[in-house]
Amino acid sequence: MADVKSYSSRPVLTVNLTSLAANYKYLAAMAAPAKIGASVKADAYGLGAVVVGRALYGAGCRIFFVAHAGEGKILRQAIGAKASIYVLSGNTPQDTAIFFGSKLKPVINSLTQARDWVKACKPVKHAPRTALHFDTGINRLGIPPEEAEIFASEKPLLEALDIDLVMSHLACSGEAGHPLNTKQLARFKKVAGQMPMVPLSLANTGGVYLGSKYHFKLVRPGIGLYGGKVTDNPDAEKVKPVVELHAPVLQIKTVKAGETLGYNATFTAENDMKVAIVSAGYADGLPVNLSGSDKRIVTSARLGKSRVSVVGRVSMDYTILDITDYDGFVELGAKAVFFGEDLEKQSAHASMLNYEVMTHLGARCRKIYVNE
Repeated sequence: MADVKSYSSRPVLTVNLTSLAANYKYLAAMAAPAKIGASVKADAYGLGAVVVGRALYGAGCRIFFVAHAGEGKILRQAIGAKASIYVLSGNTPQDTAIFFGSKLKPVINSLTQARDWVKACKPVKHAPRTALHFDTGINRLGIPPEEAEIFASEKPLLEALDIDLVMSHLACSGEAGHPLNTKQLARFKKVAGQMPMVPLSLANTGGVYLGSKYHFKLVRPGIGLYGGKVTDNPDAEKVKPVVELHAPVLQIKTVKAGETLGYNATFTAENDMKVAIVSAGYADGLPVNLSGSDKRIVTSARLGKSRVSVVGRVSMDYTILDITDYDGFVELGAKAVFFGEDLEKQSAHASMLNYEVMTHLGARCRKIYVNE
């Protein structure tokens, strides 16, 4: 338990870099001989792209994907000049200088982007190479089928783009039997066959688990690196937990039978209770949907070696835990732990994606990076 004289009220997000590296190597082994391009967008899913990027680089990763040029600039400063950094949103007029200055590779998603990039590169001696992203069925960003035909026929445009990767993105890779997977695979092979002979990439984390025919030369895992599971067979995913939210106990009190706990009085004590108020709430990424009410106790936190239930509504800064039956002494500053190995279960209880939960963590928390 924590030293009562030294604890802080600020919650802590712990990021296990040893587990992160282990997950990278596990997914790399699954995808071999394909290489891994790590998705570190959204500040490495909220865990800190600078430290996470360096840790992945140290584990052997040399290809990274971010969403925006500004993210790429920060990552480039962190990991140095030798790695390739692709920007999934592609080039936009205000970001052109960042692409050139930080040697970022735009992922081209449309004919308009392609022509704008070629025009911007004319006065530049050594412009970054590019990737082409074809939409094969997700109908999000990506070159649509009617434009793919134009790319195939305009050889000067392809030469000017200096392409080093052709990619697409799976929409339903977490569901192994979903028919869209095979449709996208076939569409991707068809369009890739019309493009220059460069490495191909289709698989995200879920695609890694779909098998070698989806791997091509490069896979692009994201959530799996950070310990998240994505498939309809999660027991087969052997990734290790990376992130835990540690909330210090600020107060312990007795609540009499018949009294209510928290906002909107959603929980009423049936008997005398002992509760601990811990310093983490929805401002720290703890979903309100993990609240416990009279009719619904949805989740628990780990306190020492025991599990204790959340009671009452999760508020902005604080959460109430039922320690009535806790076997042991709880002192101020003791840490209640959320997520970790419970990430999937608690995300499901909150009716949220594990991606969503993870990216909400850490905005206010102090981050601690551990190697153990």
